Amino acid sequence: MDTNGLTTVLALLVALSVASERLAEIIKGVFPCLNQENADPKKERWRKIALQLLAGGCGVLTAYLAGPAIRGVVPEAWTTGWGLLALGLLASGGSGFWNAVLGYVKNVKDIKKLEKLDILRRQAGP
Repeated sequence: MDTNGLTTVLALLVALSVASERLAEIIKGVFPCLNQENADPKKERWRKIALQLLAGGCGVLTAYLAGPAIRGVVPEAWTTGWGLLALGLLASGGSGFWNAVLGYVKNVKDIKKLEKLDILRRQAGP
């Protein structure tokens, strides 16, 4: 996969992450016990586990619902069954993480462009 294709997939993951985070925030708003830290360490541990499961579930649900829209953006294997599950779990990692990864890929892309320009300048001569 070239850097353009990789950038497209990473942008998709950012979009899925933002959507799944928003869904998780809505659900946390409905269930205040998920939104408030607990002073009891045992209860807080279970709340954090519940939040991780919620994030994963929201990511998978978001990827499933977006399935028809992402066909053609990612390879066909990623738009059914295990692929959507994988996309959903990747999306549940958080949009901040995927935004950072996308930024790195864009930087690599820019560096490659600069390298090509440098090569062309050298070939053209003084």
